[in-house]
Amino acid sequence: MARTLVKSVLAMVGLLMSARGLAAPPADRVVEAAGLAGEVMFLESGAPGMVLTIVRNGQSTVLGYGETEKGNGKVPDGRSLFRLNSVTKVFVGEVAAALAAEGKLHLSDPLQRYAGSYKVPASGVRQVTLLDLATHSAAMPRELDDMPDGANPRAWPTRADRWKWLPGYDLPWAPGRIASYSNVGFDLLADAVEIAGGRPYADLLKLHVTGPLGMVDTGLVPTPDQCARLMVGSGLGGSFPCGDTRATGGSGGLYSTGDDMGRWLVHELADPDGSLGVSHAVYRQRQALQAAIGFDEAGPMAGLGMGWVAVDGNGITPALLTKTGGGLGFMTYMAMAPGRGVAVFVVVNRADFAMFGDITRMVNGLIANLVIR
Repeated sequence: MARTLVKSVLAMVGLLMSARGLAAPPADRVVEAAGLAGEVMFLESGAPGMVLTIVRNGQSTVLGYGETEKGNGKVPDGRSLFRLNSVTKVFVGEVAAALAAEGKLHLSDPLQRYAGSYKVPASGVRQVTLLDLATHSAAMPRELDDMPDGANPRAWPTRADRWKWLPGYDLPWAPGRIASYSNVGFDLLADAVEIAGGRPYADLLKLHVTGPLGMVDTGLVPTPDQCARLMVGSGLGGSFPCGDTRATGGSGGLYSTGDDMGRWLVHELADPDGSLGVSHAVYRQRQALQAAIGFDEAGPMAGLGMGWVAVDGNGITPALLTKTGGGLGFMTYMAMAPGRGVAVFVVVNRADFAMFGDITRMVNGLIANLVIR
């Protein structure tokens, strides 16, 4: 029944678009149709609340559903704070690309160049490179094997923890051969970016991305005012206190809002100075990999970019760059159609991986009906 309703809603969006041929319908009609699709997504999620950001033709619309916390009666809006979780990864990729453009690093650099006195494991002469880390193909585990003695089980591994662990790790295969999802790899990448940029990673993120775009609520150390606006997570892992997440700044620590994600996605689609080609490129083709583990949440993975998962076009659905995130009471998904002027970001404050596959398919279907054809 729910799947039938979803198809009906998405078909309605398509009718609104096709009614005027190639001309875009008025913004209010697009928002009205997309809002109905969002209502179905929200009901399907079972979450207390949801924020949906839609970008089309250089304009951003933020829609809120439900409640910021179950029972509080407050509808989320564009300033409601949430956790991006693994959507964080595409931001460190963009900062790395910006530093590469400045000549401060090369994607082919071995991680060892930024490791100081620590020994980075290798496979024969094949070293782990920054590009390996950015494409989940560095043969790193998803998480650290073991936490240091006495570590707080509720605390994320710190920079010191991961660098102390790294020299004792044995690569299970040569980098570049197999893609396997790794949070550890992206935190190591953020560490290397920090060294290359000569500033704390949080400062580099603000300098190259969030500052120029006016993303005032996107960062790793929220203020008391921002914490007061944080939606309360639920589901797997429950809620988690608002606080400093710099320890996971590369893998999943970013906070943001619907308004900020709209600003960012408008910029990503426009690429006004042509500088985003490095961060949007697909560097690991799926067919060239021996295996790929953990990348099918949004559809069959065609390739991997710097944090991005590329999904091939199918029927009226265009080729997409996508990224999912989940944990600490939130699920996030972002998809954009480069060259087609449409992107969608959605977050629900309920962590449930089983239900989220349906949400990603609904978002992809919405994009298919909103693209300029």
